[in-house]
Amino acid sequence: ICKSLTEIVFQKTKGNPFFVLEFMQSLQSRGLLRYNSLQKRWVWNEDVMRAEDITENVLHLLSSKMNGLSDNVQTLLRVMACFGSSTTLSMIDYLGETAEYAGVRNGLEGA
Repeated sequence: ICKSLTEIVFQKTKGNPFFVLEFMQSLQSRGLLRYNSLQKRWVWNEDVMRAEDITENVLHLLSSKMNGLSDNVQTLLRVMACFGSSTTLSMIDYLGETAEYAGVRNGLEGA
């Protein structure tokens, strides 16, 4: 029963766990994936789901989430993005010594 849903989700997300979660939540919140209590199962429209542009949806979701963060945390995340997908604690401490990024460590813990 769920094989078609599984195939669609994998096709759209390439198995990336973050994208899977975001995609599934997006489908559910927009009513494209819903639980039918009479049938006691999840129902969906395969054609509509296959037509979904996951790139646009995920970017919109991420943008919405970013806009919900405080200005300080947004600035901090922009700076941290310059270091790639990871950075060292010494770099964070170094940034924290500057006036502009004095709360960098606290901001990271809050993000």
